[in-house]
Amino acid sequence: MELAEESANDTREVRVVASAVSVKRTIAAEVGDNGCVVGVRFLSDAFRKWDSYTLGERVVKVADVAHDRYLSIQPNRDGHYPERGEVSARERKLNF
Repeated sequence: MELAEESANDTREVRVVASAVSVKRTIAAEVGDNGCVVGVRFLSDAFRKWDSYTLGERVVKVADVAHDRYLSIQPNRDGHYPERGEVSARERKLNF
């Protein structure tokens, strides 16, 4: 019992700085200020009809766009990070 209480107190709050949502508002992903995906949310029950492969593929696609959105707001001195417009265009292609 003590271990569970100790680990609960060790949880650090994460600030979400970027996100992406599929076009039909089925899946959303959030990226923290460290650049890592910190949350995935299922916004409708449509995902229950998908097989596990499709579900995994779509979660990764949304999380990838959210991560690219994080990169697009970082200082881009060498031009290797995606532009905000490119990220928005990719998000519009998440047609699920």
